[in-house]
Amino acid sequence: MKGVRKTFVSGWLYRIKKQALRGVDLSVPEGVLWGILGPNGAGKTTLLSILVNLLKPEEGLVRVLGDDIRARSMAILQRINFSSGHANFLWSLSVRENLEYFAMLYGLSGTRRKRKIEELLDLFELREFAGVRFDELSTGTKQKLSLAKSLVNEPVLLFLDEPTVGLDPDVARRVRESIQRIHREKGVTILMSTHNMKEAEVLCEKIAFLKEGIIKAFGSPRDLKEELRLGDAITIFFQGSISTPSLEHLQGVYDFQVSNSSCRILVDDHRKRLPQILDFFMSKKVLITDLRIREADLEEVFIALAR
Repeated sequence: MKGVRKTFVSGWLYRIKKQALRGVDLSVPEGVLWGILGPNGAGKTTLLSILVNLLKPEEGLVRVLGDDIRARSMAILQRINFSSGHANFLWSLSVRENLEYFAMLYGLSGTRRKRKIEELLDLFELREFAGVRFDELSTGTKQKLSLAKSLVNEPVLLFLDEPTVGLDPDVARRVRESIQRIHREKGVTILMSTHNMKEAEVLCEKIAFLKEGIIKAFGSPRDLKEELRLGDAITIFFQGSISTPSLEHLQGVYDFQVSNSSCRILVDDHRKRLPQILDFFMSKKVLITDLRIREADLEEVFIALAR
């Protein structure tokens, strides 16, 4: 997508306009698993809804699988799918019946449809719930059904909107494992939005950070940490004394704080910088009594970008 803008208008007497997207550019290559992060109201769901042709932007070009989504929507929709973290299916139908319904919508018939449904029931551990109505399912099972539905047409491109929102930690972990398995085994390109920083760090190769309808930053989790100077913190406990100005000249050191018997050093990457730091302490004939390393995580990136 390029230069995509979307504005929502509400109110009757007094028309209120809200710009959900303000000129978004994003190009997603084939075979990746990328994430879209951002605070509430940033435009994440709007962006995904435009990509699956549920919303139409006022401006901008939207190409999916190389074609204009508006001009070639039917052909494109046959090859993509979408799963929302707020699963909403035909409440009176069972798990199997819902999968049957969507399989028929995608044109699967006879043996092929039956084989696909059996495969999805096994893949997402839904077989024991096959005959259970949707409105009787737990939140986690509803979400697994949503993911199963999203694979019914064997998509080459999959959009996931908050896939683990509201799930218990154990259920969320199993859903994440399912997403990883889909990506790894089936080679599906996945673009997902999430509020879960740990989830994004585990799953996503690269991340677009969306705020107020604009992509504020883009890159791998490590790229974003380095860009924001949110590297790794190395805390060294020692006996003796060191000359603090000497630390300033070490490559990759962002900041440092020295107390009587400890030194906290912020570096871009502890794996690259720890050897030279240890050499520095040894050259000063300082005895190291303890060493601790804490990596900056994506939550700190989120907080920094959301300010």
